[in-house]
Amino acid sequence: MWLSNPRMAISLVLLVLIHSLVIQPLHQAARDMGQPIHLLEPLAALANSPLILLLLPVGFLVLMADFPRMDAGFLLQLYRTGRVNWALGELVMLCAAAATYLAGVALATLLLTMLGPWSASMEWSYIVTEYSWNFDLPNVYTVASLLPKNLYLQMSLFTAVWKSWGFVFLYLVLGGCVMMAASMLRMKFAGILFNAAVMLSGTGLVLLGSEWMWLLPCAHTLVWAHHTEYFSDVVFPQWGSLLYFMVGILVLASIALWRVRRRDFDSVLEFT
Repeated sequence: MWLSNPRMAISLVLLVLIHSLVIQPLHQAARDMGQPIHLLEPLAALANSPLILLLLPVGFLVLMADFPRMDAGFLLQLYRTGRVNWALGELVMLCAAAATYLAGVALATLLLTMLGPWSASMEWSYIVTEYSWNFDLPNVYTVASLLPKNLYLQMSLFTAVWKSWGFVFLYLVLGGCVMMAASMLRMKFAGILFNAAVMLSGTGLVLLGSEWMWLLPCAHTLVWAHHTEYFSDVVFPQWGSLLYFMVGILVLASIALWRVRRRDFDSVLEFT
């Protein structure tokens, strides 16, 4: 359904930005040091950049702008499956769409990484751990912001990747659940505006380093934000962020399921 949507063109724009903001700085650092970057490092950088974490959800929500889909054949589908089953099916589709979207982004990122010097090692490369100590170049700040000490000094590369992308997945599902609940409340446009405000505000608070950033999902998605740089001190527990997302998703899904059982779907004109 959404894979054949003309809005998929936004994915090309997103890949261009990923190449410019993430892949190119890492490749430049690799050329500066004469060392390859490790294949999974751009994936870790992608999911730990506040700016990219603004672009990724925005791209997903643009693709899913008609979620939940209620077109001309919606009423027949609703009567055949039942209200609750239809809503549960939409939530399953949301999870599948988020996983497919992220898999596509990850695959494209890996292919772009292979255009430059790379290695298949599962450890952090010298590009990450030594670049800022050996060079005084404008690119140093970019690489350090993509893969900060809070990340590579606190966990392995593989752990950073799977935790980061797991939180990004939950972030996308949470945004989709906002749209689902808002649609069932007949406030779909308000749901889109709410998502946009939360994403922009969350990114801004992270960049400012405000303690209020933990009220919004962006900070919970950034694995490095949970730790200090040099010691094992925990700024915010990762299990707390997991709980934040799970409670948010369950509450919004429950609102959608509660509302779908009571909403009046008698008007065919609403879905044509």
